Amino acid sequence: MPVLPNPRHEAFAQARARGARLEIAYEDAGFAAGQGHASRLAAQPEIAARIAEIREEQIELQAASPQAVIAALLKVARAHEATGTAAAIKEVRLTLLEVDRLRDSLDLRRENERHRVERG
Repeated sequence: MPVLPNPRHEAFAQARARGARLEIAYEDAGFAAGQGHASRLAAQPEIAARIAEIREEQIELQAASPQAVIAALLKVARAHEATGTAAAIKEVRLTLLEVDRLRDSLDLRRENERHRVERG
């Protein structure tokens, strides 16, 4: 299912998939607070399907975490290194550069998350 055409519905689905409570997700999506419509919105088939889809994507992304990708790249580098050919050494070098890039990206993401949590 693609992104929902209504941006507020998509924002609601994204928030619910991240684990926000119904009312909080509803308000964060730009709907008026306290109207009691959050549960009705969540029960709409297209909204419920989108929430389920986003949650499934999150599970898949967790399996492909940066740490898992780094580990796989290092395994590839070790396998190429064992052959000792010029092409393999070049591949090892490129793979290790990608590992460094991913580690830097992961460190930056963690630092940004830490700052976000500290700010409240």
